[in-house]
Amino acid sequence: MDRERGSSCPSRYGLRDAGPVGGGPAPTTGGVRPPARRRIRHLVAPMVACALVVLVPSTGILAGRPAGAATTAAPVQAAAGDLTLLSQTAWVTPGQVLDLHLRATAPGVDPAHLGVAVALYPCLSSISAFDQSVTSGPTGTPLAATPAPLAVTGLAPVAGGVDLPLGVAVGTGTTSPAAATTLHLGPTGGQCQSFPSGVYPVRVQLVDTATGAVLASLVTHLVYTEASPSTQRLRVALVLPVQTTVGAAPAPPAADLAARPLAALATPSASALADVTGTVAAVAAQHPTVPVTLAVSGQTVSLLDDGAHPTTLAQLGQLAGTPSVHQLAAAPFTPVNAAGLIGAGLGAELALQVARGVETVAVATGRPPPDPAAGLGPWITGDGLDPAALSALVADGFGQVVLPADAFSSTPQSGSTAIPFTVLDSRGAPVAVLPSDSDLTARFAAAAADPVLAAHQLVAELAQLYYERPNGTSPRVVAAVPPTGWSADPAFVDTLLGALTGNPVAEPVTVAGAVTALGPPAPCRSGCHLLAPAGTNLPVGSIRSQRARVNQFAGAALGAHSLAQQLGDLVLSGEAESLRPVQQAAVLRNAGGAVDAQLGQLVVAGDQTITLTASTGRVPVSIESSAPYPVAGSLTLTSDKLLFAGGGTQWTTNVTVAPHHTDVVYVHVQARASGVFKVSVVLRAPGGGLELAAAELAVRSTATSVVGVVLSAGAIAVLAVWWVRTSLRRRSGRRTEARRAARGGGPPP
Repeated sequence: MDRERGSSCPSRYGLRDAGPVGGGPAPTTGGVRPPARRRIRHLVAPMVACALVVLVPSTGILAGRPAGAATTAAPVQAAAGDLTLLSQTAWVTPGQVLDLHLRATAPGVDPAHLGVAVALYPCLSSISAFDQSVTSGPTGTPLAATPAPLAVTGLAPVAGGVDLPLGVAVGTGTTSPAAATTLHLGPTGGQCQSFPSGVYPVRVQLVDTATGAVLASLVTHLVYTEASPSTQRLRVALVLPVQTTVGAAPAPPAADLAARPLAALATPSASALADVTGTVAAVAAQHPTVPVTLAVSGQTVSLLDDGAHPTTLAQLGQLAGTPSVHQLAAAPFTPVNAAGLIGAGLGAELALQVARGVETVAVATGRPPPDPAAGLGPWITGDGLDPAALSALVADGFGQVVLPADAFSSTPQSGSTAIPFTVLDSRGAPVAVLPSDSDLTARFAAAAADPVLAAHQLVAELAQLYYERPNGTSPRVVAAVPPTGWSADPAFVDTLLGALTGNPVAEPVTVAGAVTALGPPAPCRSGCHLLAPAGTNLPVGSIRSQRARVNQFAGAALGAHSLAQQLGDLVLSGEAESLRPVQQAAVLRNAGGAVDAQLGQLVVAGDQTITLTASTGRVPVSIESSAPYPVAGSLTLTSDKLLFAGGGTQWTTNVTVAPHHTDVVYVHVQARASGVFKVSVVLRAPGGGLELAAAELAVRSTATSVVGVVLSAGAIAVLAVWWVRTSLRRRSGRRTEARRAARGGGPPP
């Protein structure tokens, strides 16, 4: 909503500011008192302006006013008010009223002093003029304007606001007496090719009639048409995303991650989910016959598949069942920058994004996924692509792409509308392209605070595109694709689809219908080269690391396909282009925590000492699992002091642990010495990659070695020989002494 300041005439007739009448503010002198003649002129000019207001005819408008006929004083500053468009007539035919429903409030201002002023400007001659009317306001002298603000309290109340019916007449004609005032259409320099049909800017201002200050304003458009039903309407391929941004949960507990890995993601707000469900309802329930192409995020669908949103899932299934009206385009699991993934060497991740996105939406809608042999249809994005990314998308199954027109060096056009063409991928193969309109893309978020106004501005720009080449016999097509990261607002979608229903100048079609209407694409004669897309800052190392851990865990967790899929989806979630790099890193960090939580359910017995009383024996190793699924892996023991079966210092065996069970593996060992030895025990995923659990055991050997036994026996034998020989010598000496004594001889001297 365009808010601006205004000025006033010093009388009860109120409004004449620079905006409605096209004049500029009076020059100021920086506080220097002007000469007497200038002071008189400054006093007389407002009085003359007020006199002109009083003398306005009773029709309630100023019509056919020459340029520069009205001037204004400097804007009067005032507190901001709220002027919001609640609804309006999408187009007006002869004899019809332009009906505006407005919310007009201003805190601190007496409601009795609130008035609404309307100014109608000449019809627009070009798309650039339309853009200017939206971004900086209409220029030039109005065709008509209310001479005084219409009292808000005098307007009929409607839900949430008031009703402002504006009669529309060509020249000096009359309209419905129920109209609050009448807007008279007149030609201006022949800029309306199909006068009176055309697009006319309408500025609406909320005014404090006590001071003349403009409190708020908005610019909408009157689409007046006398188009013949027999002419070709402008085909509009409207794309709407069904998605919401999901970041990382702050510090999720390990127990929650073990039970449900998706707890690693923050829970979307109720309003964000309401936007998604409201958008789907607007398409499926409120406007089921309006053709539209939906880019449905698999991640968003999985968030809705929680038992709390059965109606939305059923409506998505209903939409998927009407492909001639509602095209569910194949989309990645979460919106990603394809060129960024390919440029980072993550082509496998792009393929997974596509496969999971298609699979998730197919399951949720109850419809079979697209046949790969038939192709996935168009890849629709607001990003640029390079030839390498284009080749990767073709390899993933996409036969055409919808890209912004400014992603190419040039594009073939019919006026300001698109013509399908081909561009070469990195292998030199032609790929069909439908360029989306960058101006229409800007309209999706041009008035975020007033989604109804934004929707009507988009429809008015479609009418401007039609009137660029009106009443044609050949079909013309534009693709309206939201900007990257845009989340649909149900009020915007409801208003837009309602304005396209039965529209006399714009015909909604699906992307497939647009391509069919224009026929096969042809090579672009001006080259139409892909421009280098902007770089991305993906956390490549974390993506690769966590993907490897998830894949290895999936090989170990037998039968836990759903669990492994959730872990893999977390990695895909960390690649979302709607997240900033720091947010992507946080999601991937939580994905790693979710894998760790699963591994925390496995424990290898450690911190214990096992005693061997012999040189050989069996060492028990216990593996305890609290996981609800079987776990397969390879168990490896390593020690430089023990010999395992086969005579090596390392031993490996394959094991499978049942759910909620403790397995004990007995390992034969041989101690090469006595003492206490450390044994490393590691349980890894099959293939020897991811470490599932690890511990360290202590083995104490009290057995004597063979060498020790031999040495001890030798020592004992030597001692025994020495003892025997000594004993024999002593006995021999005693016998000799005894014989001498028997012969009568005494002991030797």
